[in-house]
Amino acid sequence: MIGVLIVSHGRLADALISSVQSLVGNLQRIMGVSIWPKEREEEVKDRIRKKMAEVDDGDGVMILTDILGGTPTNLSLLFLEKEKVEVVTGVNMPMLLTLLSWRKGRSLKEVSKLVKKSGRRSIILAKEVLGLKRRRR
Repeated sequence: MIGVLIVSHGRLADALISSVQSLVGNLQRIMGVSIWPKEREEEVKDRIRKKMAEVDDGDGVMILTDILGGTPTNLSLLFLEKEKVEVVTGVNMPMLLTLLSWRKGRSLKEVSKLVKKSGRRSIILAKEVLGLKRRRR
């Protein structure tokens, strides 16, 4: 089973895990790392490294981060490893639900593509989907 680590600014990682857990029940091999202003990079890297080891059962680890170019992503990129670690940015609940549904018995590469696709498809303008026209004021 692919391990999951969410690395984010502030409480986002824990909030996402808690929210998904309330929908699907107990989660295995998923953890969060919250990064706060003024934390030392070495401390954060050590936390990421330790949590990666905790969620990895040999099938690899997918790290989900909040923003490309942000500290959570930049520090997570240091751990990229072919076939072992993937980093996907722009984490949202649909991505996480997809990952949790497909992470058993599939390769990290295959699941990464599914997660990216799910994240993109979940961004929707409600008016377009519902066929609503804009009101003039």
